Amino acid sequence: MRSCIKNGLLCVTENETPMLADIVIEDGRISEIVEPGMGNSDIVIDAGGCLVAPGLIDLHVHFRDPGAPEKEDTASGCRAASRGGFTTVCVMPNTDPVVDTKERVLYLEEAAMRASGPNVLPVAAITIGQKGRRLTDVKGMTGLATRCAELSGRGIAAVSEDGKSVLDSGLMKEAMELAASYGIPVFSHCEDPFFNGSPPEAEEIVAARDILLALRTGCRLHLCHVSTAGTVDLIRYGKARGANLTAETAPHYFTLTEDTADRSNGMAKMNPPLRTAVDLEAIRKALADGTIDAIATDHAPHEEEKKTCKYDDAANGVSGLETAFALGYTELVKPGHLSLYELLERMSKAPASILGIDRGSIEVGSVADLTLIDLEEEWIVDPAAFASRGKNTPFAGRSVLGRVKMTMVEGKVTYDDRPADR
Repeated sequence: MRSCIKNGLLCVTENETPMLADIVIEDGRISEIVEPGMGNSDIVIDAGGCLVAPGLIDLHVHFRDPGAPEKEDTASGCRAASRGGFTTVCVMPNTDPVVDTKERVLYLEEAAMRASGPNVLPVAAITIGQKGRRLTDVKGMTGLATRCAELSGRGIAAVSEDGKSVLDSGLMKEAMELAASYGIPVFSHCEDPFFNGSPPEAEEIVAARDILLALRTGCRLHLCHVSTAGTVDLIRYGKARGANLTAETAPHYFTLTEDTADRSNGMAKMNPPLRTAVDLEAIRKALADGTIDAIATDHAPHEEEKKTCKYDDAANGVSGLETAFALGYTELVKPGHLSLYELLERMSKAPASILGIDRGSIEVGSVADLTLIDLEEEWIVDPAAFASRGKNTPFAGRSVLGRVKMTMVEGKVTYDDRPADR
């Protein structure tokens, strides 16, 4: 069965103006990219001049599965991902119980199969129970026959102690050596918990340690949710020294500061916390020059009472899947910090490269993981309309540009919000 996306706007090269084209899809892959009106197919999808982007890829989400379905489960998380234009997501292991065994990885695999929608790639814990004492069975989890293995050749996407750091430096070095031997990236949440309130140095001290260990071990190190100017400097140092190093930040770190956020409730409470205007500017510059490789959401849904309480009592986290592209387009592209091509690269191509999967591009022969976005549509962030169970966002009421209209995984539509007459 052939399908054709007609009248779509493609942004496939950095220096060329986006162009209108038809995309023909066959057996889940792009078989032709032709001039408007030249694509023939059994099924026609009218893009109506929307941007046709590579499916967005999120390196960092929390679906709270297993253990906290009142916050999110795999099905609701997949719906939120599809609504946000994401075709692949990496789920973090700090659940209850922790994803630290082959059986729990396979549990997530089965949950994702039932949910359908995006590719759900498990990230397993570095230590058993995330207790920082004994390493998990990386070899066994890497060898599992999962959807992640189909895409990357590995049963898990990465290992991470997300939500905390492995504080024993010797054990962290051992973990990096083990990960390097199996070709598994280490996703590092950089935080020294002995600092009250997680000031910048709490992040930067662990980032420095992990970069030095990556240089020693040759491990593929990925720094999660970078929030400070100091960490940006450390990443530049590590890359200049030849570390196999990548990094991500999240939309709240290039959009909000500790001074601009509403602290009357917990909606703007996250970990790491919001920083200063100097840090925000450093994050934007690092995204522009490629020091920070990717934008991830750190999607962290919570039930209402955990976020509408006093700030100090609130849980950490933002429900971010459904606002990420619009915030990037509004706050980075429209003011000129990034080009549209660069934003798509940070949200699709670069994450695909970090994961080692065949995604993130639009060309003949590539997999038809695609996202249609109306760049001209202005909309108001309304958490009540979120597909996620977590309605916790500091962006409620904000006007943004760029709305996801359709999401497609291997040529199959997982979300469609186009007008009924198309």
